[in-house]
Amino acid sequence: MAAPGHGIELSAGDEFGGYEIEQRLGRGGMGVLYLAIEPGLERRVALKLIAPEAAADEVFARRFSEESRIAASIEHPNVVPIYAAGEEAGVPFIAMRYVAGADLAKRLAREKRLEPAVAVELVAQIGNGLDAIHAAGLVHRDVKPANVLLGGDEGAEHAYITDFGVARNVATESGLTQTGRFVGTLDYVAPEQISGGGVDARADVYALGCLLFKLLVGEVPFPKDGDAARLFAHLNDPPPAPSLYVPAISMALDDVVIRAMSKSADDRYPSAGDLGRAAQAALRGEQPALPERTVATGAAATRTTETISVDETEQIPVQPTVATRRLADEPASAGGAVAGEHRTGGRRRLAVGGAVLAVVAIVAAVVLASGGGEPDSDATAGGVTTSAGKSTTAPKPLAEALSKPKLIAAADAVCADSQSRYLAIRDMASEMSADVPYAEALARLAAERVRELRALTPPQGVANAYEEYVKAQERVHRTDKQALAAARKGDVAGVEAARGQRDAEKAERYELARAVGFQECSASR
Repeated sequence: MAAPGHGIELSAGDEFGGYEIEQRLGRGGMGVLYLAIEPGLERRVALKLIAPEAAADEVFARRFSEESRIAASIEHPNVVPIYAAGEEAGVPFIAMRYVAGADLAKRLAREKRLEPAVAVELVAQIGNGLDAIHAAGLVHRDVKPANVLLGGDEGAEHAYITDFGVARNVATESGLTQTGRFVGTLDYVAPEQISGGGVDARADVYALGCLLFKLLVGEVPFPKDGDAARLFAHLNDPPPAPSLYVPAISMALDDVVIRAMSKSADDRYPSAGDLGRAAQAALRGEQPALPERTVATGAAATRTTETISVDETEQIPVQPTVATRRLADEPASAGGAVAGEHRTGGRRRLAVGGAVLAVVAIVAAVVLASGGGEPDSDATAGGVTTSAGKSTTAPKPLAEALSKPKLIAAADAVCADSQSRYLAIRDMASEMSADVPYAEALARLAAERVRELRALTPPQGVANAYEEYVKAQERVHRTDKQALAAARKGDVAGVEAARGQRDAEKAERYELARAVGFQECSASR
């Protein structure tokens, strides 16, 4: 074995911390993992030691040891149990349950993407496990497929969130450690981790939203070339809608992903469990039943929170349930680089101007510190609070029942904005071409229009006519998604067929709009 302080390498038959090594299992960003036998109990454990290149860093090693001890106190069905945490010859280690199964990254490598029902079930389990971690005052900071273990049989998998080697108590620190190392994986990292802002449990909510997108689509949300481009996209690009890549995915699931990946932490789900339960409700086509709330405590808690009773920690769910759907804020846009402005997480964000240079500097610093790339997989593994000043009851719809004049004004404003943006992108390519960026822009625009129209509540007298009009706009969205799918395959005939179907229904849409009394909506695309 190597000298303490410079990391260690173990072989079968070696002993470390009272454990007998059977074999090396893998290596991640901070640790080397071994399969070992615990004397006396004769049980197999996963033994994780701090990685050799990090062992000489005293601050890094101390965090590893301190947070492992906190993690050992967490008992939850979706968190890999930690049996012991300690130090041997100056090298910190943790011993945890050995889960004999593949991780989620390996399953994705085999299947590419998962069916929505399977993806949502796994995300709900992971969200519940993250809630338990946040309730203990920790932020995981590296939620990704490789850090999710799968036990049980296929079709009935049990998900375990793992790898507390990079979880940190985050009272004062950002994504960069004192030694300049970047904590997190670039494809799932929250904007505040990149920019050096305050990090709390909602950074894991963002990562879980990225993970849900990956499971549904088979690709990460921002598959850019180069680390700097990926980091820049997390900071600036609008969250992508999964249905633009897999048309069978519902817009309700789009909404869940887009909200989870909001640039502002305030616009995301307050807890990872809320995200999972919202995804379950969206899959069923239902509205969530439970109020949203954050369960995070200590350094993981939202910076502006008020604590309820400590006794209410029992409310942290163990099994997937239903949660509230977010309707209070302005619907998030799936739209992107058109008209110089887009909505993300219910808040308008202007196109980046002079701040670009500052962001580029941050990105460059992070890339240099991280060394780029994703670490290899490891096969391991308080009180309830609510946002200050916010109701703990289910949020109200965006718009209460409107008078007819107000409805007409609101819907016509949506149509006018949509038409203006359509004109801005019309020259991108021919309507019937298989140009993918153009098709993506149209599909995003149609998705945003439907979301905004659905957020309005018409008066009873025109409710039926309004519903028929919105359904017509949903058909536009479907044809635009079909055209996008065809464009991605280079199928010009498929693009033409989809666009032709949309245009054939134009007169019907205008007639439905006029039946409600719209003006702009009866003359726009």
